[in-house]
Amino acid sequence: MAMFGDDKWEAPDRNFAGHRDCYVRNMSRYRFIAPQVSGRCLDLGCGRGYGFSYLQEKCTSCTGLDLSEDFLREARAQYPGVQFIHQNAEKLPFEDQSFDSITSFEVIEHIQDDKAFLREIKRVASPRAVIAISTPNRRVASGEGKRPLNRFHVREYEPEEFRRLLQSIFGEVVLYGQSEGGDQDETGSFLGSMIDRIPVRLKYLVPVYLQNLLSVTLRTPLRMENCHFEPEVFLGAHTLYATCRVEAPGREV
Repeated sequence: MAMFGDDKWEAPDRNFAGHRDCYVRNMSRYRFIAPQVSGRCLDLGCGRGYGFSYLQEKCTSCTGLDLSEDFLREARAQYPGVQFIHQNAEKLPFEDQSFDSITSFEVIEHIQDDKAFLREIKRVASPRAVIAISTPNRRVASGEGKRPLNRFHVREYEPEEFRRLLQSIFGEVVLYGQSEGGDQDETGSFLGSMIDRIPVRLKYLVPVYLQNLLSVTLRTPLRMENCHFEPEVFLGAHTLYATCRVEAPGREV
């Protein structure tokens, strides 16, 4: 999701064909955590707000925060029952323990001080809050290089790096790999496998919007049921997805 207004691909437009599969991937993250959310909910980097399609019915109040006023304008029109705040996520304008559920998908890779960002999340989380955070898997997103290929990303993480970072802040961390699988027609499966074999760095020679349009044209449409979240399975996972709690079960907060 977007924290920077010019990075439109981080908060895909559901009405644009080229964003089709990216939109499904993003929505699947909210769908996955929805059974666990409750109470007062905060979505950091809420983008166009569509995650509230899943969160709003589960929670007593919902707040979305994003740095793009354009995205928030769309979100306010679509979800009038949600409070939307125009601000970055590095210093949150909330009191301690304000939220029982916190989501932040595809945001931390944009943040200069990732530990300070996570400490802010911990500060505004209630003692038993569920916290869900996702970020690209560096090996898939940028290959072997240490520098992210996406110019909007400050950094990216490998699974163990991301785990260590989260465990330095939170008492309980469960790490998943998000990937795709399921039935496809033969043509779609073959073309998809050919696309996936293209080296990551070569893909970045093609503008992102063309990559997405070509992918939509050649691939079988991604469905929500094709999106899988497997604990501790990271081979081929394009996204690292963590559920966290302030303290491990059984410990006093």
